[in-house]
Amino acid sequence: MIERHTEDNIADRPQFLDVSDLQALFGVGRSKARLMMDALPSIRVGSKDYITVTALSTFIVENDGIPIKWPKRRRK
Repeated sequence: MIERHTEDNIADRPQFLDVSDLQALFGVGRSKARLMMDALPSIRVGSKDYITVTALSTFIVENDGIPIKWPKRRRK
């Protein structure tokens, strides 16, 4: 079931998003969420990357989405 976003549940969301939050938000796997995080203006704390909800929204609007490319596989 698709949840409708209202002011109440937007306020309940965390201010900082990590890779697992991007997975849930966009319905993608860990690898694609990691590539998305690498393309975003994120900050690293320890071994984890975070992005603010505001920075994510601004980036998506300014860039018409999140440009990601799969790494090129080297064939043997």
